[in-house]
Amino acid sequence: MALPTKPLVANEEFFWGVATSGYQAEGGYNGPGQPLNNWAWAESKGAVAPSGRTADFWTLANEDFERCRDMGLNSFRMSIEWSRVQPVTELGSTACPKPGAKPPPFDEQALYSYAQRIAACRAHGLEPIITLHHFVHPAWLGLDAWLNPETINHFLAFVRHTLIYLLRTLPQDFGCAPPRWFITINEPNLLAFNHYLYRLFPGDHMIGLDPTVKCLAHLLEAHIRAYRLIHEIYAKSETKPMVSFNNYCSDLYWSDSAMLDLLFAPSRGVPKEKVQADLAKRAEAFDESFNSTRLFPRHGLRYFLGQWIKKFHHGVAKRGFAAPCWDQVIALLYERNEVPLDYIAFDFYDPFVAHALRLPSWHDFETRKRSFRDWMLESVVSKWWDWHLLPEGLAFFVKHFGSYGLPVLIAENGMALRRLHDNQRFHRRDKVARSQYLREHVRMVSQLVERGQPLIGYLHWSLFDNYEWGSFAPRFGLFSLDYTGYPTRHAVDVNGDNPSATYAQEIREAKSHFAAAARRTEKKTASGDGAKSGAAPATNIAVTRESNISSPGSVQ
Repeated sequence: MALPTKPLVANEEFFWGVATSGYQAEGGYNGPGQPLNNWAWAESKGAVAPSGRTADFWTLANEDFERCRDMGLNSFRMSIEWSRVQPVTELGSTACPKPGAKPPPFDEQALYSYAQRIAACRAHGLEPIITLHHFVHPAWLGLDAWLNPETINHFLAFVRHTLIYLLRTLPQDFGCAPPRWFITINEPNLLAFNHYLYRLFPGDHMIGLDPTVKCLAHLLEAHIRAYRLIHEIYAKSETKPMVSFNNYCSDLYWSDSAMLDLLFAPSRGVPKEKVQADLAKRAEAFDESFNSTRLFPRHGLRYFLGQWIKKFHHGVAKRGFAAPCWDQVIALLYERNEVPLDYIAFDFYDPFVAHALRLPSWHDFETRKRSFRDWMLESVVSKWWDWHLLPEGLAFFVKHFGSYGLPVLIAENGMALRRLHDNQRFHRRDKVARSQYLREHVRMVSQLVERGQPLIGYLHWSLFDNYEWGSFAPRFGLFSLDYTGYPTRHAVDVNGDNPSATYAQEIREAKSHFAAAARRTEKKTASGDGAKSGAAPATNIAVTRESNISSPGSVQ
């Protein structure tokens, strides 16, 4: 599965972009007469803040694409929301639908609207990277949809209908190529954990290891089958799809890398009955590699608590991966000697268990309906605005994922500030501004590309502040929003920082470095110095980009 490399010669081969999701950014969900998803019950009961119009991306997409183009971006990650494409507008039972129940019809007008936005994305010089499931599902599937294996078939029906529609409509009505880059399921590891371990996401089922593992197994099965389906649908097209899923990366092997190693097992020649033993060996090797980087001082309460959590996690997770629900996933994988990934996508924030806990603090709670367990858990677990700046950690994971022999995409990376819905603001404890965070991470990305890591892109989360799973307090945007009125985009935040300008500047400098590295490589290649000296040129995975960009005026 390893792809050939070539000298880095074209800036356009690298994705500089931003990442968004529909429910968090579009607006227009879970209100009267609006499409309902599995957060509708929590919103209606006041258990979470109502999402409302959030960033109103559904209305402002063209303006946002213009902002991206003006920053020098060439890619944009967006989701096609299943809840909008196959909607219900009346809230029913929280239970899963009965076997054989007829699902709601697809909304062709919603699909046409998504086609318009994809065409507009291309018209502004941005390659669309499409997420097909970003944490939420239609309300008609019930709260605990991913515990029901029938949800996989419903998801595949949505994928099939949506992609066939886009393959036909985008060239026919807009004169542009259909999307090529797909993420099937966003962070399946966090989706399962947040529903059934931490209960940060709504659910009816009791929390515990069994439902967590069952949910995760169904999500991975859905990815494998969706990967095959997308390639089948595109087989008669001139476009070759690039399909992946993205985990929230973690130094807890069984919460992240184990899923990749499972997908690679057939191609590595691992016998079906030895998969669990192979994963256990790879867990040991991962820990050895991670510990050798010495990213953290080996002392202090946090470090030792983190080590204890890691050992406990290994024991529990190994038992979870031996559950019978994995048999179906393994059987499906071994039907073909392939890796159901065309590239590796991962999300990097603060993925280190040594940073998972903090001293008890109650100053940053929001007023919500919370159980005593929730209050205690939230008091000691790091919040978004506690996450550390550690670009060296990003380098470790890029090198780790690069060893799999596929192109690597940083599908999300960002930093949160805390600012309440009424605009009350708080300073981060480390006083880091978003511009500083961007500089350090973009420069690390640039160095990794120049050193030959197979990185193909970096997507910042996010273009603007948005709805963060029940709250508006975590602010991740390059453009800040004032939610007391219309969600106008502000380039300068309340602290006087202008992160969008910083990102644009860092991209310009990175492109300049890439071009200089390419010239040096070409010069060495022409003179033969590289071969004589044995020097390794800066390389990148060569991936053909099919842009077929239409003009902005052609978008309706």
